[in-house]
Amino acid sequence: MKVLISWVAHNNDFENAQVNKTGPNYSYHQHFFNHDKHVILSSAKGDDTRTEKLLAALKKDFNKRVIECEYLNVSDVIDLREVKTKIESVLTKYAKDEIDIYISPGTPTMQVAWYLCHEGLGFKTTLFQTRPTKFTHDKSKPELIKIDIEKSSFPITSMLHQQNIEEKERNIENYLITPAIQPMYENARKIAETDNVTVLILGNSGTGKEHLAKYIHHNSVRQHQPYVTLNCSAFSDQLLESRLFGYKKGSFTGAEKDNLGLFEEANGGTIFLDEIGDISPYMQQSLLRVLQEKEIMPIGGKSVIINVRIIAATNRNLPELCEKEKFRWDLYYRLSVVELELPSLLKRGKKDLKEMIDFFIIQKKHQLKKAKKIQLSKGANDVLLNYSYPGNIRELENIIARLYVYHEERVEIDQLPERLQEHSTSQPLNWEYVEKEHIKKVYALFQCNQRQTAIAIGWAINTLKAKMKLYKIEI
Repeated sequence: MKVLISWVAHNNDFENAQVNKTGPNYSYHQHFFNHDKHVILSSAKGDDTRTEKLLAALKKDFNKRVIECEYLNVSDVIDLREVKTKIESVLTKYAKDEIDIYISPGTPTMQVAWYLCHEGLGFKTTLFQTRPTKFTHDKSKPELIKIDIEKSSFPITSMLHQQNIEEKERNIENYLITPAIQPMYENARKIAETDNVTVLILGNSGTGKEHLAKYIHHNSVRQHQPYVTLNCSAFSDQLLESRLFGYKKGSFTGAEKDNLGLFEEANGGTIFLDEIGDISPYMQQSLLRVLQEKEIMPIGGKSVIINVRIIAATNRNLPELCEKEKFRWDLYYRLSVVELELPSLLKRGKKDLKEMIDFFIIQKKHQLKKAKKIQLSKGANDVLLNYSYPGNIRELENIIARLYVYHEERVEIDQLPERLQEHSTSQPLNWEYVEKEHIKKVYALFQCNQRQTAIAIGWAINTLKAKMKLYKIEI
């Protein structure tokens, strides 16, 4: 199918509140139309009188042609990101077709957005514009001009670079995007600009999944709409269903009034569903229906159409759960249209960890209103750099906060929580070290009773005494 797509030109398509037959959309039909369908885009939310008037005139005068209108509800016609995202959703519907984009109608921002989509999406698109009759040589009709572009990434690169600077300034106070996760956030920005896809964020607890979800929301066209979060593992089926979908008065005992669910509260915006891998088969089926039908069913009520972007997160292996028939494959595929996986703090490397330690030392000073910044001794700094952080970023943040609570300025190695030293990744890996530490641990556990220590380890008493002498363990 060959499709023509253009914006309605609110100025040039009309004259004295009537359809202008020399305006861009009407004159295109009069002189150049050879398509199967024309899709006219309006920036309005719906029921736009001018657009409806243009549509009616075109259908009347060119009654054998398929002409449709799509209302895109663009809140700011010079917001490039919003305009680009909205027209991407239209172009995606015709991804397999031949698309002619008529760029003459619309704001300069709309024309730039057409160019970026033409260059970036990889669809079969061609850009056209017209030269009005008064500027043509024969003055009898407008000229149709095909725009051939010499491909260069320079304009796109310039725009994205500026965008990254703005994002960095917006996020630096509350969160540090280190080099190891910078590519992850660059992908998240691209995802943010593509509105009609669900996102699945993977990663261990404390790796920053919720921050990444917020980043996607705040860099999308939904940034001024609601952002709602829910930890799915914290609720039973009945409570989770009522929280997500709402309920009507009298639908169950205690339902004394109508209550909106989180999906309706988030309508037009984003909902973040954390720990999605913990929901039951019943709730999996309910969420699948939301993703498929774009509607919810409040308890005791009628179905409600919603427009919500779903971002889900989990620290569990969903494909493995699917293999064990504990999670639905069809729901997994619906949720994971795009996936982002955050690495653990240990995997991010010591360079990243050093930056995070410095960042939290400054951040917690301000948050806890401390007069001076704490200083780490070399030994304390080494321990922090060699700890494995099973709780990831959240654990590191809490450790720094704790240091500010108990210490005014300098922190020595013996002032750190004991678990940090016991589980340091810089400890020797040879057997003698492991054996010595194990003897010390068991010996302390049995309150320095050598006989009980030997029995627990599985040695004769003389063997234990010999080992303690060898390792110079104080008796």
